[in-house]
Amino acid sequence: MRILVVGAGAVGGYFGARLGLAGEDVTFVARGAHAEAMRSRGLVLRTPAGELRTPPLRVTELDGARGPFDLALVAVKWPSLAAVSAALPALLAPDGLCVPLLNGLDSEDAVARDLGASRVIAAVAFMSASLAGPGEIHTVAPTRAGLAPYRPGQEPRVEAVAALLERAGIPVRRASDHRAMLWEKMVWNAPFNAICALTDQRAGVAAERMEDLVRAGMLEVIAVARAEGTDISGAIADAMIAMTRKEYPLTEPSMLQDVRAGRPTEVDILQSAVVDRGRRAGVDTPVLRTLAALLRGLAPRPAAPASAG
Repeated sequence: MRILVVGAGAVGGYFGARLGLAGEDVTFVARGAHAEAMRSRGLVLRTPAGELRTPPLRVTELDGARGPFDLALVAVKWPSLAAVSAALPALLAPDGLCVPLLNGLDSEDAVARDLGASRVIAAVAFMSASLAGPGEIHTVAPTRAGLAPYRPGQEPRVEAVAALLERAGIPVRRASDHRAMLWEKMVWNAPFNAICALTDQRAGVAAERMEDLVRAGMLEVIAVARAEGTDISGAIADAMIAMTRKEYPLTEPSMLQDVRAGRPTEVDILQSAVVDRGRRAGVDTPVLRTLAALLRGLAPRPAAPASAG
């Protein structure tokens, strides 16, 4: 199987490296010093279970990728998705499949408009990871994936991708309702990403010191999901807070990493997306609305200078 990984940051780099170490034929799309490190010496994965190193990897720009590929894992930020999605029909085999691994609720819909719904399955990545430097990915908690059919009848394709990931050492949770799966991740993502970014704290600190605020934000996400017809239990809020304390206390969410690096945040597809959907459904979201306003008011930070040593 030929696999294309578009976006080789912490998420795409980790998934692609594990697949390559499992013997799959993987091509990465990446840029800059990180791409050069991957090309010249491979990737280093530092995980709670130990360190993994890949050999030098096949890395290209998007317009230099040569298909056909059987599977595309897309792990770019939302603003880059439109260009990637438009390129996929020419890169994938006629029955090739795309698995978007982005935050938010709309990436599957966006890809399906270019590629067709039958060639997309829904996916989420549950991981606590960062780029420690060019060619180096650091994870501080177990990494898992979630997969679900984007349209009825895709269960065999979901199972095939799940088996592929599990052979590579990535546990997979199979779900039957892709909207519920995406909303459940949003229950964690919207409040924790915002609170950690605004306070410059890890997820464990937010869970311990700001538990009431975290829970209030989670319950707003659940209320909006229910208003859109997705049935999510309110008990998931307490379960996720407990899970964060136990498994993910050291997590520095992607929005916190973006703020520290002086990059734009994903406020539009996380907090504001829930607020806007709530407004349309007649559900008030004062906590998330306030968090979104504060995030938009953050002054951009200059990126930290590269270490000389």
